[in-house]
Parts: sequence; structure tokens; C-alpha cells
Amino acid sequence: MIDVVINGTGSLGRMVFHLLDGDERYRVRAFTAAPRWCEAESLLGVPVVAHDDVVGRYPPDDVVCLSVLGGLGGWTARRDHLEVMRERGYRHANYVHPSAVVQGRQEWGANNIVFPFCTVGFGGRMGDDNILREKVYLGHDHRVGDHAFFGVDCTVGGGLSLGTGAYLAMSTTVTNDIAIGEGAFVGIGSLVLADLEPDGRYFGRPAVHRGAAPGVGVGAGAS
Repeated sequence: MIDVVINGTGSLGRMVFHLLDGDERYRVRAFTAAPRWCEAESLLGVPVVAHDDVVGRYPPDDVVCLSVLGGLGGWTARRDHLEVMRERGYRHANYVHPSAVVQGRQEWGANNIVFPFCTVGFGGRMGDDNILREKVYLGHDHRVGDHAFFGVDCTVGGGLSLGTGAYLAMSTTVTNDIAIGEGAFVGIGSLVLADLEPDGRYFGRPAVHRGAAPGVGVGAGAS
């Protein structure tokens, strides 16, 4: 059994807790977060420990970490959230729900989380800290950077190139061989038929440019 500390007490962190709690391979030892999110001593029956205290109570040699923060506040917040634990010496795991299908050999970094009923096509490369929510189909030969987010029920054709920090909201559809730039945001239910520029906000069927992505130019925070 693998002992885990979850970095993040928000809704997405609680979702990941329930995935791990129902998976006999894992045991959640604690949540950790910035002090302002640690007013309660426990959450979902496990301790809540501030970042400054977690090393003493759950040393990095004894546990692995999953850092979990939603993407709507801008991807740099997720990057900083991950680094808080790396700076304290924690190793981040990858988590794949048992119901997900991962085809063949993949090249992944760390802290990638694959929710139930996803399919990840063969020949893929993925960096660090990417989230695939339920029922994502990610086609073959994809290239995904760091801190990207795939919302529930996204369907992505083969050959995707997805830049660091890009966000595909739920039920987005992306055709084959598309490049989506760093920090781009694609709104709910959009259809992507052409390459998207970095840091843009896109909506529609087909998706068109609608200004700057959420979080562009906004300072980062973490919970």
C-alpha cells in the first residue's frame, strides 16, 4: 500500500481523496495546504497539516505526494502549488484510476492524475501536473506540456500538441493534429478545428478567439 499526502483541500483535492480512498493500492495519510486553509484539524477523517508543519509529521521519505489545484485561477497557481512540496523534498506520484485505459508505453513526468473511465492513446508524452477528468479520450501520439487540464468528457484526436498550462473545459472536442498554445483556455462544449494561439480564450463551434485566457496577468495563489 502506498501512503499519500494530498496537497490541496479544495474541491478537486477532495475528489482525489475519494478516488484514493476507494482504491486498495493507496492510503491517504493527510491533507496539507497553506495555513489559511488549515483551520480545521481534519478533513474527511484524515488530518489537515499546514505546509510548514508537514515535513515533521509526514516526512518525505515515508509518503508520496499528489498536489491538486483546479485550473481556473491560472496555470501558474498550479505550478507554484506543486513547487511548494518539491521544495520540501516530496516526490510526486502519478495516479491512474483502475477503470482508465492507458494504451502501451507512455512517457510521463510526475503528478499526472487520470480520473475514471479515461482512455489515453498510445505513443504519448506528458510532462508534470496534468489532470484528465472523467471520460476524457486523449488520442494517440499526443504531446502535452505541464500543468494542463482536460475537463470531463473531452474528446481529443490523435497528434495533439498541447502547451503548458492549457485548459480544455468539459465536453471540448479537438480534431486530429492540432496545436494549442501555452496557457490557452477553451470553453465548455467548444469544437477546435484549427491551431490555437497561446494565452487566448476560445469558445464556440468552431472555437473562435474571445480575448485573454483567465488568469493571464494575475498573481498566483494556492489552496
